[in-house]
Amino acid sequence: MSKTCYLCGVQIKFLDPSLKFKDKKYICGKEIKKYGFSKSPDSDSPTSKAFDWCWDHTTDDLNQMINEKKTFKDLVAEQEAEVAATKFQSSSTNSTVQNAAKKINNLLIPKEIKKQLIDAQVFDFWFNNKELKSLQDILEYKNGEIIKYAASGLKEEQNKSRTVLILCTNRRVLFLNKNMFFGGDSTDIPLNMINSVQLTTHLLLADITIINGATSTKLKQLNKDAARILAKTIKEESLQFQQRLLHPQDESTSNQELDIPDQIRKFKQLADDGIITQEEFEAKKRQLLGL
Repeated sequence: MSKTCYLCGVQIKFLDPSLKFKDKKYICGKEIKKYGFSKSPDSDSPTSKAFDWCWDHTTDDLNQMINEKKTFKDLVAEQEAEVAATKFQSSSTNSTVQNAAKKINNLLIPKEIKKQLIDAQVFDFWFNNKELKSLQDILEYKNGEIIKYAASGLKEEQNKSRTVLILCTNRRVLFLNKNMFFGGDSTDIPLNMINSVQLTTHLLLADITIINGATSTKLKQLNKDAARILAKTIKEESLQFQQRLLHPQDESTSNQELDIPDQIRKFKQLADDGIITQEEFEAKKRQLLGL
């Protein structure tokens, strides 16, 4: 099957250098070289960073880069400068956690997500760099979603196991999987849907089973220490989340500075995000309005 370069329209042959974007469009070797995606000025072979960037970006992002009269090398330099300027320290004295914090600091991800991962003392994320980089597109960190803990493991799906990054936030448990080249997916379980969390430890590793309704999500081969923290965190966050939904009046002290319209808008956002149902929102709205 022939491919056409998105920028110049040339036909890209099977063995020709090319880059594929998130929206499944391609650019040819000439454009790779022209816009700084290549290994050297004389080469039309893309770098590994170029592959990673195109994985997570569309040709709209490419057009923005071109319109700003930048090359991919300019974007990489800007990202590296931002990484160097946003280094966070871990409060842990554990050397494994400290080493993980150094790796997280070197990732090209938003500083808010870096800080959350380091503050949560996350240390077990082997082979999950692509998943960590994709968090900026999946995590609602600009709207109050906070990472409470994360770890790597295998998720059982239809008699197969896939490596996933497992995150517990203050809203949900999130499972991220990025395929080796393109694609991947993310699934989640809202905290209010979790009925129980079971931890099974083995000699070196551990398994976690999350029960939500009639569904069991089985996670295997987690680091034993990370699994204990993750299971405990999911239990605690799920309980706190469900208590907040059942007894929103308990938050009245922290919300007393908000007027009624602001509180209604806050609960409307929760409904729009699927965290509470429309019926629960309407009931809370009537309560606030005294109807």
